Amino acid sequence: MSGVLVSATGITHTFGKGPAAFTALHDVALTVRAGELLLLMGPSGSGKTTLLHVLGCLLRPTQGQVQVLGQDTAGLRDAALGRLRLKHFGFVFQAHNLFPMLTAAENVMVALDLAGQRGAAARRRAEDLLGVVGLSTHCNAYPATLSGGQRQRVAIARALAADPVVLMADEPTAALDSDNGHRVMDLFRALAADQRRGVVIVTHDPRIVPLAGRIVRLDDGRVVPEPARMETA
Repeated sequence: MSGVLVSATGITHTFGKGPAAFTALHDVALTVRAGELLLLMGPSGSGKTTLLHVLGCLLRPTQGQVQVLGQDTAGLRDAALGRLRLKHFGFVFQAHNLFPMLTAAENVMVALDLAGQRGAAARRRAEDLLGVVGLSTHCNAYPATLSGGQRQRVAIARALAADPVVLMADEPTAALDSDNGHRVMDLFRALAADQRRGVVIVTHDPRIVPLAGRIVRLDDGRVVPEPARMETA
């Protein structure tokens, strides 16, 4: 399966047990390919975030198989799964989750520290990553002095610290105005375009649909087939 970064088959996930059990995903199959920007869309409660967490190995599915670069993750112990996740995935969330007492560069350096890079080399790498997201002049700025769009771009720089093959984002534009939302999405699209990396985004935001390479829609935990396209004479 050339170009496939993540492959998920037969994914079912149930939260809880007994009468209170809730099945969030039902027999989902999905692949993430290098060079694509994939949107996961659907109404609230449709299973989008659960699927993102399963694809990113943050959550083990109740049933089914997830492969990352051809490696089956089912048999990995928690520590090994954590190392795989740290090496291959970067995560961006709506709330940014930046440390308010650290500068933009220091926030990125936290992730670099987890990846084993420290000191002056980590500082240079952090500054380089902030340059990638258009914030080279804001390395010493604290989150409180940055706009929402700028904070989100710091979060993206942090997610790129380990040079992941898959970048995953959960509602990254939900709290942004149209201009900042498009800037962030243009950045995601550029990151996917280098053909080494796939980008997966959970979103309700219809403004970013035209920027997607592929859209997967979920409803009640199931993938909704795309309607057949009408052929024109």
